Amino acid sequence: MAEYDVSKNKEYASLFKEKIGIEDNVVAIKFFDDESEIPIGIEKAKPVRHCEMVKLASKGESFYATKDEQTCKGGSSALGLEDAPKKVASGEKYFELGRFKSLEEGKKVADNLTKVSTRHKGLIYAPLQDAEFAPDVIVYFVKPVAGMRTAQSYVYQYSEKFEPNFSGIQSLCGDVCATPIETGKPNITLGCDGSRRTAKVKDEELAIGINQSEIAPLAEAVKNIF
Repeated sequence: MAEYDVSKNKEYASLFKEKIGIEDNVVAIKFFDDESEIPIGIEKAKPVRHCEMVKLASKGESFYATKDEQTCKGGSSALGLEDAPKKVASGEKYFELGRFKSLEEGKKVADNLTKVSTRHKGLIYAPLQDAEFAPDVIVYFVKPVAGMRTAQSYVYQYSEKFEPNFSGIQSLCGDVCATPIETGKPNITLGCDGSRRTAKVKDEELAIGINQSEIAPLAEAVKNIF
């Protein structure tokens, strides 16, 4: 696999934004294990949920966060920053919210939610065009038509179906960060109650995550077909 070219971040950001139809910024997210990896000038985030951090970066902010700044521990654990709280891991939290018919079914789904398998110290968030680092994943919020264009770009590049994987739970953390990293494939999510309530993801928006290895190939596809 070719090494990621950080110098192309602005080009990729412009290409995705203009050709796919993205209103806000494409968000670059990088996991770090030591604070020496954080670019100069990027400050620590105020404590909020990961989904809120992604939204803030889509509006132009850059910052980093450890598990201590992640106020949603379900999200933090999905990102591989810490172990899941007992109620999340057991499925009890979602059962209490009325998401499942039984605690056993809640546990089954909780066990199958995608999580980053490697423990990291934290994450760096920035608009892709401003990112002075190679993102592990990029995330963007779009209307369905732009989701269609993303899927068409994937099909153009790989001649196989784009197969979204989501459950309406842990959408901005599990679905579009953990899933692309763990599977090596892009993913789309329709969001979750938490992201729509606290991060203000709009009713007409969905979110897309693309892992590092797919950014350049999909950018090339976007350039060729739109």
